[in-house]
Amino acid sequence: MSRSVTLLGYALLLVSAAGLEVAARRRGSATFVAALTIVLRSRAARLVLLAAWLWLGWHLFVRVDWQ
Repeated sequence: MSRSVTLLGYALLLVSAAGLEVAARRRGSATFVAALTIVLRSRAARLVLLAAWLWLGWHLFVRVDWQ
């Protein structure tokens, strides 16, 4: 049950992010890609993003069955 709730939470975050991106493009305001481009100019920010991506991948996609 806990895994299902966690995956549902991530799915809701993804859908929300997509909705915000669509709304930003319609209004002509800053998009996620534009903000990410500015942030990723820093080497430290790229390392933090890499660490977050590795953590997320490890916790979502690595399954250990101890049986």
